[in-house]
Amino acid sequence: MHNYPFKLVDVFTDAPLEGNQLAVVFAADGLSDDRMQALAREFNYSETTFVLSPRNSRADWRLRSFTPAAEVFGAGHNALGAWWAIAESDFVDLKAGKNVVYQELGELILPLEIYVESGKPQRILMTQSKPVFGEKFSDKTMLAEALNLKESDFSVESLTPQAVSTGAFHFLVPVKNIEALRNVRIDAPKLVKLAGPLGCHGCYLYTLETINKNSSAHARAFFPGIGMTSEDPATGSAAGPLAAYLVSKGILPAEKTLIVEQGYEIGRPSRIEVSVSGNEVKVGGKSVTVAEGAIKI
Repeated sequence: MHNYPFKLVDVFTDAPLEGNQLAVVFAADGLSDDRMQALAREFNYSETTFVLSPRNSRADWRLRSFTPAAEVFGAGHNALGAWWAIAESDFVDLKAGKNVVYQELGELILPLEIYVESGKPQRILMTQSKPVFGEKFSDKTMLAEALNLKESDFSVESLTPQAVSTGAFHFLVPVKNIEALRNVRIDAPKLVKLAGPLGCHGCYLYTLETINKNSSAHARAFFPGIGMTSEDPATGSAAGPLAAYLVSKGILPAEKTLIVEQGYEIGRPSRIEVSVSGNEVKVGGKSVTVAEGAIKI
């Protein structure tokens, strides 16, 4: 029997019980892949992240993340929440102001900026991989059937459904307004069938109509292909590709902090900060720790 310390963190929010829930398990070097997967099922959040010693000397910590069904990659709420918990727990040396640290995610070593005030993290920005623009998707009939929408709901000038990656591919689907987004009811098998050939596990739906006037886009996320049966309330690994795509189309400006709002339809409002400068995409925001303890296994 061994004790593994953990924290429960609400990510992409500054208020408890909002944002995207994440379990962070520390000192996880002794856990096998099967044990990590079993613990992710036990927490049953959209993702559980494990903090391990790095294999690469350039990194401060290595992170591995699992849904209840499978391991996942990319720097989103999994990494932001984990680093917030790391920063709060004094597992990395931080000074007041801006700190640059490095995380190992799969084969990638990616930098983060942790901003500290009075010894506590205030904001974290993560650098994602450079954008890769994948396949476009033009069959609005299939989309309408998979998402319970009308074909006319996808008629958004100059925007096309497309797979885009900044570390993990996401199927970005534009819709004309928030009303259409609220009407989405996914048919999971149909969505998996159309997203799979694009290298994606579901879709990231968005509209340029927003609830908050300082937001740039309003989004909803569904990933049944990796065993996520519920809507994801905040998806940093998809907000990065979305911002990169919209900047490439000239819809949003480069080198400016953009806000993607998400999670409103399920009572978990989230605020994801994104900036795009050339091929550099940064995603970040705030988090709140709501619980901590130890797992005995």
